Order: sequence, then structure tokens, then C-alpha cells
Amino acid sequence: MFPKANNSKIKGSSGEAFFQYFVCDEMNCLYQKNSAENDYGIDGFVEIVENDSVSGKRVAVQIKHGDSYFMTDLGTGYKFIGQNKHLNYYLNCDVPVFIVLLDDTCERMNWVQFKIEKTMIVNQEKWWIEVPKKNQLRKNFKEAVFETITPIIDYEETIKKDWFVSEMLQDSDSAIMAITKDEIEKEDFSHVWSYISSVSRNNKMLLKSRNILDICFPEYIHDVREIYEIPEIVQWIKKSLNVGIPWFYFLNYNWKNAGLSILLEAFCYIEKVQINDSTYTLKMSNEKYKEFLEVNFCNLNDFMEKNEISMDINSEIVEGIISYYEYKFKQI
Repeated sequence: MFPKANNSKIKGSSGEAFFQYFVCDEMNCLYQKNSAENDYGIDGFVEIVENDSVSGKRVAVQIKHGDSYFMTDLGTGYKFIGQNKHLNYYLNCDVPVFIVLLDDTCERMNWVQFKIEKTMIVNQEKWWIEVPKKNQLRKNFKEAVFETITPIIDYEETIKKDWFVSEMLQDSDSAIMAITKDEIEKEDFSHVWSYISSVSRNNKMLLKSRNILDICFPEYIHDVREIYEIPEIVQWIKKSLNVGIPWFYFLNYNWKNAGLSILLEAFCYIEKVQINDSTYTLKMSNEKYKEFLEVNFCNLNDFMEKNEISMDINSEIVEGIISYYEYKFKQI
């Protein structure tokens, strides 16, 4: 007595072996097979190779081998019946899913990309989809696969540039962020968030980046108005606080730096009080000042809690901010 072979498993294995050969030999790509215990409706993945480089892109495939899958001829294609239990799996798959049909001799080889809008109900447990006759494995499968994936990008130069910028930021004891007029008018904060992301890649770098930043608006340098008199800048700064930018963490509280003053003057209502023909003083609402501090300290605390920065550093920053504004008020 000998163990008996499972003919359906043998047929399935031979179909998958042929498909793997096709992927490697004719598509010049790689095939990653799912182990039997991990087969929940996907037999494997085609790993996309372009210019001899494995791209990281892939598509999923379900392979069905046997003449029985070609029995229902719809004229323009074949009726493939699937199980409802696989629908959510396919729909939640983060890569395109293809169904491939092979007959016993691997002469007829057709495919279809799974899309829920192409399916029809069979009963409470099954659905069906048409596998077009025009979709032939050797004719147009590779082209279809490459069309479904997102563009393959070589990030090497971008990575090198990003690392170079990060090294500069890490070695710097001060930084100036120039906000463009386009950013102001579009209320765009992507530049600011990008900077925060760059210096937040590790704890050491983030700690070194506190209290080193200043901001400026170079395209307004010839504008005779003060910053708090330019409505679009005022609106941009107020919006930056609303979206949670933790200015108090990054802005330098050395009295020579203007960033914290710009922030305050834009947020609070500033009134010019003329003293004589050549001099004036500024008046500010105490209520607006309190609101300004509350919003910024809230953003600061949220940022520091998210990044697990100690309360000692929090206290250091709070003390520096308060000292900065106390000094500035004495100058008014």
C-alpha cells in the first residue's frame, strides 16, 4: 500500500509551476508563491522587474488550472465562479488582483483583473466574472500588469539629497525658514511640516532642533507695511496655529530673533498709538495675548507628548518663551 496522490493538487501545482516559468522566462519578472497554509484566495505574487532591477512593485494572482474552468463559454469569454468569502480579501488587498485560467495542456491561457464592478451574483455563497478570450497570457498579460502598477521611481538621488539636508540641519545651531508669497496666498504649510518631519527622524536630532529656528518673508521685504499690517500674512500665521504647528518648540527665543515677535503681533490685535510726529507705540489686548499663549502652549504640549520629550525640556522652553516676551514688552 502506498500513499495516494491528490490529482487536484497535482494539477494545481503543475499549473502554478507553468505560470511561474512564464513569469520568469517570458515576463522577465519574479514569482513569489504563497505557502499552502497562507493561501486564502491568492496563490502568489508577480514581483515586477524593470531594467533588471526588482522594483518593489507587485500584483497578486489566483491561478486555476484545468479544462473545467473553460466549460462555460460566454462567446466573448469564460465564466469563472468564485467564492464570496474571497471578495473582502480581494477588495482589501493593497495590490491589483488577477485571476488566471489555464486549461489542461496550457494552450488556452486567459486572465482578468478582479474588479468588483465586473462581478455578478451566483447565489449566497458564490459570484462570477467573465474572463475575456482576448485577454491571453502571452499576448497582453505583461502589458496589463505594468499598466496597473503605480509608476516605478528611482529614489536614490532624492534620498541622498534628503540625507544631505538632514546632516546640515543636524550640524546647525540656527536655521531660517523663508516663507514664500505663494505659500502665504495658498495657506500652504507643507514646507513647514516638511521641515518638522526632517528634524523629527530621531530623538537626538529633534532635541537639537529646538529653539534654533527663525522665520522671514523675503518677498515682502520691500513692503512698507509691518508684518501685522499685511492681512494675508496675518491670516497665514493664524491658520498655522489652528493646524497645530508647534512654533514654540522650534522658534528661537533669543531676543535678537524676530520669529516669536512676528507670531505674536500677527495673532494679537495691534494698535499704533502716535506719540509725536516721528514716534509711536504699540498697544495690544491682554485677552488676545492670553489666548495666543494658550493656543501655542497647547500645540507645544501636544507635540512634545507625541514625541515623548521630557517635562524638563518643556519647562526650559516655557521659561525661555516667557522671558522673551517679557523682554520684548519692555522695549515697546
